[in-house]
Amino acid sequence: MNWIQLTDPQLAVLGVFLLSILLLITEKYHRATSAMISAALMVYFGAYVYHLFDPNSVFNFIDWHTLLFIVGVLILVEGLSESGLFQAMGIAVAKTLAKRRDLLFISFMFLTLAVTLFLANFPAMLIMGAMTTSLKDKLGLNVKKWIVYEAVICNSGAMGLMISSIPNLIVALNFGINFNEFMFYALPLSLILTGVTALIGIISGDLYKEEVSARIEPTKPFERGKLLRASFIFLAFLILIVLNLPKLPMDLVAFLMAAFMLWLGGADPDNIFSNVDWSTVFFLASFYVVVGGVESAGLLKYASIMLKGVYAVPLTFLTVVLWTSGLMSGFVDNIPVALTFASLLKALPSGLGGRAFAFAVALGSNIGGNLTYFASPPSLVASSILQREEGISPMEFTRYSAPLTLLHLLISEFYLMLIFGFL
Repeated sequence: MNWIQLTDPQLAVLGVFLLSILLLITEKYHRATSAMISAALMVYFGAYVYHLFDPNSVFNFIDWHTLLFIVGVLILVEGLSESGLFQAMGIAVAKTLAKRRDLLFISFMFLTLAVTLFLANFPAMLIMGAMTTSLKDKLGLNVKKWIVYEAVICNSGAMGLMISSIPNLIVALNFGINFNEFMFYALPLSLILTGVTALIGIISGDLYKEEVSARIEPTKPFERGKLLRASFIFLAFLILIVLNLPKLPMDLVAFLMAAFMLWLGGADPDNIFSNVDWSTVFFLASFYVVVGGVESAGLLKYASIMLKGVYAVPLTFLTVVLWTSGLMSGFVDNIPVALTFASLLKALPSGLGGRAFAFAVALGSNIGGNLTYFASPPSLVASSILQREEGISPMEFTRYSAPLTLLHLLISEFYLMLIFGFL
């Protein structure tokens, strides 16, 4: 079979990519260091040894719009955290649901879904992570489990609306799916997966480390009221602009909101910047270079070639599309995965079956972000929080999230079979 005959440049690029995955899994170095080493090797072999791409084009591999949007949101959320908002919200929630702990967990899971649907999975994880850690000592939460489950819902829940993730937009625009149709097919599954995740969390136990008998103190007035107001107002502006003016560059909007918050909130910029998780930013930038090298070598097209051989059996093809896009998104960015599969599917016959395959790409691309701790920004944020708060290795996140990912893919497969008439 000629399609498996890789050239020397492709073998070199594949070797660098596999090395990057190995470094991340073994955790021999910090994840940002591992990604930077892999990016340097990718540039050396791809640009200077095999000339697959021009050295000056390396920075084009980085999705600067997404990266700068992430930095802007990080600064805004850090301002909110320093103002004491999340701590106050934690106290309010603890006072209301301290004795109804299962309900508290369920509420946080569906709140995570709601924030993810209307904002984005990355800032949603930042906000929910900050709220959860503020409750840790007051209610004796097992933060590891709460944070992992919230990250899982941030990724899986992002399939619910057309505007919730970039893979959703790619699929919708390529196949002419409007907002209402996308919501009709995808939102019920998001609700189902969130409910299943919450139920598994409750049944498996270990949601709380201990009973906390200490009296919960009433909420105190904010010491940084000016910063609170500025952070909250400009984060609200960011959300409203994202929802109502999607054509505006979101990275620019996020940066402007962060700048206004620093200007009018009275915060010390040095203090805010020192608390921002810059390691996540450097990891993403470096990993974009690694994935860009893989794309330049033409390695992603082999997944498309393999899929063409099973299209004759629609049910089998649906399964392969869903699981292949999901598993691939667990190791490379889901945007090139969605683009690659969309290009393949556009050449196939249209109709109800074609719609099912398109939604399989959207679902798989979102859910796959839970497979490894480095597969998506929410997973990275969650593993960073756990490492900072509990000293937990990032791979511990993967050990919890991977089984949930496989379960979500299995449920999604049966859902697609049922709703599109394959059963």
